[in-house]
Amino acid sequence: MEADTTRDSLRPFLQILAEPRRRYALYHLRRHEEATVTRLADNVAGWLNAARSEPLSAEAHVRLYTDLHHTDVPKLSAAGLIEYDEANERVTVAEFPDVFDSLLDVTLEFDSAQS
Repeated sequence: MEADTTRDSLRPFLQILAEPRRRYALYHLRRHEEATVTRLADNVAGWLNAARSEPLSAEAHVRLYTDLHHTDVPKLSAAGLIEYDEANERVTVAEFPDVFDSLLDVTLEFDSAQS
């Protein structure tokens, strides 16, 4: 029964971390504590470019911003990991639960090794 409880409590965090855009945005926010959505898109593009042989096109960068703005930032906000001031498009990191912080450390180590 305890394993099911642990699995259920980790599931939302793992679902959030499954999307590279969200991981990359969280890496930036954990280090800098706040950013605009535009700044997050630029930073996430940098991570994505590091894993590719060519940089993202301008069109792909706009799609990235749109995905962050309409999908990823709201999911992170709903999970309580960030606070989002929609009027100013400013994202501020909330205090991460210890288990999430540890998971983020593991994904950062993995992503850093891949790029």
